[in-house]
Amino acid sequence: MYITGSDLRKMRLDAGLTTVKMAKLANVKTRKTYENWEKNVGSPGMNQFIAMCVGCNFNSSKFVKLAVERQDSTEPLNIGAARR
Repeated sequence: MYITGSDLRKMRLDAGLTTVKMAKLANVKTRKTYENWEKNVGSPGMNQFIAMCVGCNFNSSKFVKLAVERQDSTEPLNIGAARR
């Protein structure tokens, strides 16, 4: 997995959004689904991830590139580099 739950959480917190708002951006019925993603239980689909990036003002391509290029998945992403 390239995008981790901690990456999603960092994106959400950086944008100042709640888990409810992120769930709405991803078009899931409850915040619990989104919260599970942050706990690495399941993961969003590509369209859901892109919608969350757009809603949080991130460039999804840059975000994914940062995640793919990182050496260690426990290493935090510099998400500021993916800002629009």
